[in-house]
Amino acid sequence: MIYQGREGSICFYYKDLLISSFGLDNKKNKTLDNYLQQGTEMIYSCKGIPIKLQIKTYLHFCNMIYARKKNNQPIRRSDHIYFLNCITALMRLKIIDNDASNGYYCFPRK
Repeated sequence: MIYQGREGSICFYYKDLLISSFGLDNKKNKTLDNYLQQGTEMIYSCKGIPIKLQIKTYLHFCNMIYARKKNNQPIRRSDHIYFLNCITALMRLKIIDNDASNGYYCFPRK
């Protein structure tokens, strides 16, 4: 399901599959920058944990959510939020690129 905000939506893809969608709204601080900042905050909140372990954990969670989506199994809203944190952290660490198969797309409201 694609969620729409007043300004449009941001959709996150992993391995060419739409995983999550969030609404964009300037009045509720649901802006593109705020969504992308969550990955940085997650990295900083994990101080003391080796970066290789963090990367392994983020990739494992993204692969788990990908498998659930591919098998048409339900995904909780909290898991969508954690996926947002993981994929933006991986983009911040430059493990994955924001390209055609992984990353995000912003769709403005018509």
